[in-house]
Amino acid sequence: MFDFAICEISGKQYKIVPNEEILVDWLGIDAKKIEASVLLLSEDGKIKVGTPYLKEKLTLECLGTVKNKKIRVAKFHAKANYRKVTGARAKKTNVVHSVKTK
Repeated sequence: MFDFAICEISGKQYKIVPNEEILVDWLGIDAKKIEASVLLLSEDGKIKVGTPYLKEKLTLECLGTVKNKKIRVAKFHAKANYRKVTGARAKKTNVVHSVKTK
């Protein structure tokens, strides 16, 4: 059992704690389980660092897709009466490393 791990998922690094949900960039429609490359692993207070990766891989379970908070983008030109507002809501995938307790 590990305390936490730093993993790389689609080019970005995330801190993974067992039984804790995190939001990562959208992984696709049919993603059910993914394997993440481990960069750093902390077990019982001892830290293992990879060069760049460890041999262990974490299997993460995808819980679903959600939309992130809306980002508002405003364009403005002074003295030209030009104002334009657009926005976007990025899709995120909710993942968790589930640990089965006996």
